[in-house]
Amino acid sequence: MSGRGTATVAAVAKGLPSLSLAEVVATSGLMSRTDRKYVLAPGDFLAVAEAVSSRCLEIGGQRTFGYSSTYFDTPDLAIFRAHRQDRRRRFKIRTRTYTDSADTYCELKVSGRRDETVKVRRPHPAEAAHGLTAPALAFLDDALTAAYGRPAPRPLAPALVTDYRRTTLVTADARITCDTSLVWRSGSRSLAAGSDLVLLEVKSASERNSVTEALAKLRIREQSVSKYCAGLVALGLATGGNRWRPALRRLGVT
Repeated sequence: MSGRGTATVAAVAKGLPSLSLAEVVATSGLMSRTDRKYVLAPGDFLAVAEAVSSRCLEIGGQRTFGYSSTYFDTPDLAIFRAHRQDRRRRFKIRTRTYTDSADTYCELKVSGRRDETVKVRRPHPAEAAHGLTAPALAFLDDALTAAYGRPAPRPLAPALVTDYRRTTLVTADARITCDTSLVWRSGSRSLAAGSDLVLLEVKSASERNSVTEALAKLRIREQSVSKYCAGLVALGLATGGNRWRPALRRLGVT
């Protein structure tokens, strides 16, 4: 589903100078970073875009790309519960497919000190995007042992799929991902977020940057939102998710 959010982001992206994927990686690879999230109406997104100087990622003439992520959890949702309880040693396990190219990765995101997010990943077979192969499990075990001193939990099974469109803007001190057309899926259940909204993430090596300062001047507040955790709550697959209810309301989901 597309709407004003997608159209607004596309219009802004079209008018910006471009940069290549290699330039994005060189200037803001940011596998270790601080993330700040916001849910914006199209008018607010336009105000932010006008307030900062940015360039737009372009690959093969495209500036908006399809993403599909499959999140894995234990049968009792131990990974979700760790986030709900805001535990210091929390993490997410997913596969991510770039749907325009079918390139797929197995990714681990761990929470570090001072709200820092650290992401590691390895290539993953596209045909196994909804499962974890033996090499993927070994990778996760090694990475979690290095981070937290213990391997990945077992058993792990797909718990949620998120599909969305993403445009990436880059400033001198931050990377801005602009997500629209968000859909959550699990089994036969699916739910679309409001099509007139933009889920903005500001990723930076430091907590303060030109983008967060512009957002603050515009009186746009940070929003606690996790695509995975909010999606489980929205689909009725998890309980006790009151901390994500405000974000779900902003996303047009009651």
